[in-house]
Amino acid sequence: MFSLESPLQTDAWAKVQRKLGKPTSTVQGDGWSALCVEEKRAVGSYLYVPYGPICRDAGALDDALRAIHAHARRRRAWWVRVEPRSSEREALWSDLLLWRDVLEADRFHPALHDHQPKHTRLIDLTAGPDAILAAATGSIRTIHRNHAKKGLEVRTSRNPDDVTILAAFLSQAAGHKHIVARSASYLHAVASAMMPVDAATLYSTWKDGAPLCATLVYDSPTQRLFAHAAMPVEHRKLRPNQPLITRALLDAHDAGIRTADLFGLAPPDEPNHPWAGFSTFKRSFGGEDVTHLGTWERDIVPGARRALEAREHLAERRQTQRARGPEATADSSAPVASTVPTTASAENSSVPH
Repeated sequence: MFSLESPLQTDAWAKVQRKLGKPTSTVQGDGWSALCVEEKRAVGSYLYVPYGPICRDAGALDDALRAIHAHARRRRAWWVRVEPRSSEREALWSDLLLWRDVLEADRFHPALHDHQPKHTRLIDLTAGPDAILAAATGSIRTIHRNHAKKGLEVRTSRNPDDVTILAAFLSQAAGHKHIVARSASYLHAVASAMMPVDAATLYSTWKDGAPLCATLVYDSPTQRLFAHAAMPVEHRKLRPNQPLITRALLDAHDAGIRTADLFGLAPPDEPNHPWAGFSTFKRSFGGEDVTHLGTWERDIVPGARRALEAREHLAERRQTQRARGPEATADSSAPVASTVPTTASAENSSVPH
């Protein structure tokens, strides 16, 4: 059974948001809880519940949606954005259609774009180290056993200053690939909030005294989220990201964490999707493909959702136009946490907010 209690619904993530200047609040009731983040926009503010509310069942979801909507009205928000999940996998997947019915009955609508990845890969960490490695491909098991013979060393750190390693790789890749990447200041804000409470760890692989790749993971008590990663293309032949990921999975098991979320896959029916390559890579570590309900929204101010969609559509067109030109560079305005494409030269465009 997979745990769906994401690090994006923890006190540590609330601390990150406050450090970034975003007010947070927690509302809860019988069988549900929700960390809410207040996001400011030119057309007003909205209340966002990243990978939440966490609900026991469909009845708790109905209670949660009503309470969150009322709370957003008190906060004078213009609209509400939610991504409902149950605490356990079976509870949601057995009643997925019922949960959608509850959302629609409470006048929520699918967002124009999913804010956090709707499709992801979850790995069961409860079976033990041997089973975790056995679920991966043979080549991954081989490099896990033999990476030290190739001079590779996987290091861990909870020193916030060390995220500069990851930031440098992301900046390098963003310049080459014209993608959105998180800034060093953002990553340091996240690390300085989460690392002191053991809710984030930086993994990096080194050879001859130099780093080759890096990954930043976030932890809840029951789930490890692979949030950011980057590896320069020139290091790909050494495959330094593979022993890094297996080490992070085994460490999570040793810490009592039940589920790893590799955070973001291409939709299963889109083989030509830009994420298809690293989605195949993520599947090579075992686990199961999982589809969440996605992002849903409800207006508080009439017409706010339509105005948001128009603005996002315009921003998307402008971003596409910029990316086609020689001036395109990395942008730090993407949402709050980012996905881990560890075979690519930088993270993909899905990012936790």
